[in-house]
Amino acid sequence: MRMRSIALLASAIALAAPAAASAQDYGSGLRCYEINDFGCALSHWMPLAQSGMTRAQYRVGSAYAEGTGVPVDKAEAYKWLSIAAAKGDRTAAEAIDSIGPTMSRAEIEEGMRRVGEFRSMRRGRI
Repeated sequence: MRMRSIALLASAIALAAPAAASAQDYGSGLRCYEINDFGCALSHWMPLAQSGMTRAQYRVGSAYAEGTGVPVDKAEAYKWLSIAAAKGDRTAAEAIDSIGPTMSRAEIEEGMRRVGEFRSMRRGRI
């Protein structure tokens, strides 16, 4: 019985480690953002966004929408904000509502294409 408890505890710790690291990396990105080091913030948030962290996806989308740390790219902003909004992030949905009217039809279509590409890539890894 004791061995089973130790094995369960070890499994729980192993599963929690990536989540703790992700939260730590997200927090590091926030600290960079707070001192206006947007490149540093994105260096923390982009890998998290690519791995599926909704809040990081919102942050990356906002960066592309506003041009903080990267050139403005409305299609890329639309991509990340759409992915986060589809997962229930209301702030991301509001951001899409805000930038949508400023986008051309071609930018929206490109953003949608990028969303599909990202989802296909993610399915290929799982």
